[in-house]
Amino acid sequence: MDLPTCRRAVFRAAPARVVAAALLVGLALGPTSPADDGGLTVGDLAPTTVNDRGREPPEVVSLQRGVVHVVTFFDTRSDPCRAALPQLADLAKRFRRDARFLGIVDQSAEPADMTPLEEAFGGLRTFRVLFDVRTGTAPRPRDGTAEGDAWRVWMDGVGVHGSPLAFVVAEDGRVAWVGNPLDGLDDVLTRIVAGHFDPVAAAAAQRRVRLLEERSRTAIELGRWDDALSIIDEMVDLQPGLAGRAATMKVEIVLFQKGDLDAGRAAAAALLDGPAADDAESLNDIAQRLLDLPDPSLQVITTAAALAERAVALFDDANPWCLDTLARARFLGGDRAEAVALQAKAVALIDEAGGRRDRRAMRLRLRDYRAALAEERIP
Repeated sequence: MDLPTCRRAVFRAAPARVVAAALLVGLALGPTSPADDGGLTVGDLAPTTVNDRGREPPEVVSLQRGVVHVVTFFDTRSDPCRAALPQLADLAKRFRRDARFLGIVDQSAEPADMTPLEEAFGGLRTFRVLFDVRTGTAPRPRDGTAEGDAWRVWMDGVGVHGSPLAFVVAEDGRVAWVGNPLDGLDDVLTRIVAGHFDPVAAAAAQRRVRLLEERSRTAIELGRWDDALSIIDEMVDLQPGLAGRAATMKVEIVLFQKGDLDAGRAAAAALLDGPAADDAESLNDIAQRLLDLPDPSLQVITTAAALAERAVALFDDANPWCLDTLARARFLGGDRAEAVALQAKAVALIDEAGGRRDRRAMRLRLRDYRAALAEERIP
């Protein structure tokens, strides 16, 4: 069984500034200017074909003029890519009459994991999944043709090696937008369909965000937390699609770096009503970090439980790591019976998935919860 992913508490032992810098990485994911070698960028003619190497013989898929295309590259073994799949599926449904969606999966290292693809796109005719195998180098497609594998022509063309990465190709065949699909793709498509999208202005905003990202990184390295918070707000003003991840970043800074417990806890609770409300991984991370605080108060535990409960619901009660977090919150909050029930479910799921790394720790917690519950019931 392959489970939906949810990040574990990877930051627990890291120094404070390393933590904040790690959260900032990828906040403005996506190229904002041409690659150094003059590669593919906004305004260029997009390749007119992509190859589906998952078929024998490989099939050539054309990107027809007069149609908006969303071409997204992802790796099903990557947590960020898996996290983007539900939104891509939702966009493919909502814009089914306005755009054609293509997902290009890298399977150069090993066969792609089909489970998350089937869960997100099974039966969805408006999203076509293609398979790519990285081969040799590929030149910039100056004439709009794609010679070589799609990953190198598109991804290497813009000088980006991380995924997920989405390209929006306008009806005229030119690249209109490039970025992480979670960072504003919804807004971009809405404006393109309404005829209000300005690709030049969007590219300029992305370049400005990149400059601000460098400034914020410097502020974080120097421990100038107020400056970092102000810069992050500027980034969101320029690129609203960053709001979700920026919100969790601000919680990290206020609560764990500045040490303002009251303001940080309030900011964490506000995540449930903001743009990060559907980001299960971030909610689970913040919940874990709250529970890691020394002697967390009941208010803090309650906030952590609410975040973890939302994360569990987003994964339909099928993610062991989110269940593990919620069980811990329930236990610390005094509900030992509920903690045992949730932890038992987490252990069953991790056993079924074969997650050896976390299985032992989860089983030990279940043992402790059961022992505490048994002690509680002794008259």
